[in-house]
Amino acid sequence: MIAQKVQHAAPAVVLFGAGVTALREGPQGAELLLAIVEIVSSALLMGSFAHAIRKARRPANAAEHPHHHHGVDWIDIFTAAVLFAEAWEHYHVTHHVKRPTIALGIALLSIGLLHGRILRRSEKRRSLRVDEEGLYVGGKPFRSLRAKWGEIAAIDVAERWGTITLKNGRVRKLDLPDLEGSHHVRAALAAAQQRLTP
Repeated sequence: MIAQKVQHAAPAVVLFGAGVTALREGPQGAELLLAIVEIVSSALLMGSFAHAIRKARRPANAAEHPHHHHGVDWIDIFTAAVLFAEAWEHYHVTHHVKRPTIALGIALLSIGLLHGRILRRSEKRRSLRVDEEGLYVGGKPFRSLRAKWGEIAAIDVAERWGTITLKNGRVRKLDLPDLEGSHHVRAALAAAQQRLTP
């Protein structure tokens, strides 16, 4: 994820340099404000990127962080700020609105603000839950499976496939080696299999 965002850090360095250069020229009014915005937005992006790298290098403590971070994505938000500053600078120099840059900035700002919701939805779609009621296997739209214990005919756990067969004939197969945390999925399916054994 961090590697994908490296491409956003390079423009921040360039914009930071442009802001510092503009400040040295003694700007006034809107030019001064633009230089400050360029420096601040770039510094925030570079700082959030450095923080993400430090955080990724620390060993994860599963007890403290059982799931991914579900807040906003500051890298995307500060990248949007850098893009808006670039668009403002372009407009200031050429008097033309850089629409693609603004559209990308709006998209990144939206993704950054909705980051937690997007991750929660993604995790729900890729989850297996076994509880007192029955089991739930996430998946693509219309492929998820939710069944009560009385609706399940069989659960088979083989070397490659985990197969859930419902009494109505519906079958859901999971390619176990292909799953992240496959040993947990295998253990959950084996526990669910034991519940079905009379």
